Formats: sequence, C-alpha cells, structure tokens
Amino acid sequence: MPGKLADAKSYAERLFDYHLVGVLSRDEAIDALIEPASGEGVKWSDDAIDVVLDAAGGYPYFLQQFGRDTWNAAGSSPLTVSDARLGLANGLATLDSGFFRARWDRATPAERDYMRAMAEDGDLGSLVSDIATRIGKKVMSLGPARASLIGKGLIFAPEHGRVAFSVPAMAEFVMRQVS
Repeated sequence: MPGKLADAKSYAERLFDYHLVGVLSRDEAIDALIEPASGEGVKWSDDAIDVVLDAAGGYPYFLQQFGRDTWNAAGSSPLTVSDARLGLANGLATLDSGFFRARWDRATPAERDYMRAMAEDGDLGSLVSDIATRIGKKVMSLGPARASLIGKGLIFAPEHGRVAFSVPAMAEFVMRQVS
C-alpha cells in the first residue's frame, strides 16, 4: 500500500500513518476472541478457542469471521467445540462466497491455471519452474500471467524464482475449485 500511494502522490508518505497488520500471536488471537465476548458476558471453552485458532492461523480477518460465526452458532455460553465446528463451516462458506471468490473471479483463465498449479504446493509458495512443468509450458511464456497476478495482488514473489498466494488458505480454496 505505501508504494502504491507513493506512486499516486509523491508526498503520500507524509499524509498517512501506516500500520502493518500481520498474523497475530497465539496470545493476541486468544484476546481477539475472548475480550469482545467477555464484554457481553459470553465465555469460550478452551477447546473451542483451539479449534478456531487452528483454523484461522492467526490471520485477523479469519479470526473475526470464525469468531462471529461460532458466536452466532452458539445456543448459550460457554461457546463449545460443536459451536466452533459449526462456526467454521459457516465461516468457510462465507469466505468462499466472498473473500476468496472475489479474488478468483478477478483472474483470467490463464491466471487461474497458474494458481491451480501453485495450489498443489499449498500456501508456502511454489517454484516458478515447478508451475511451468505442471502447466506444460516454458517459464518465460508464463511471465505475463505471473506479472498480472502480482499486479492484481493475488500472489507475490517472496524471493527470486518463487511465488506465493497473498492471502492464507487461498491454495485450499483453489483446490476446492478444481474438484
């Protein structure tokens, strides 16, 4: 974001304060779930917290979605593992129809092929050469699709010769599109 703003206005760095929001620590993620609930007199069981934490992987948006859907699924306090499992199923359906779908729908057919080949490696990233092998094309011929996906913010290049999805669990979503 700072780079894009600087491209738009050379003095953008003086106009805005930037705060990086990354993956939350386990303690921060627990606080994100239990503090809003406790303010409303709702408690979480430790097992339910673990289920949501494992699924969210510390990603703030997923914690919000899964926490909300778990709370909505609950009949009473404390929130249980059953509530959490139902909340995860509902939350994943919501993420699939909005969060992930919006990204998938922005991709062209060639870009989707590229992401399908990436998804086989999960969210940790893929070697560009492996993607080319899976698609059956030369690395150089895939450059435009790669550049376009990076430009759209769907993937990024953490190091030379490697790409990764820009949001967690995108690989799993892509694999669900294949089946």
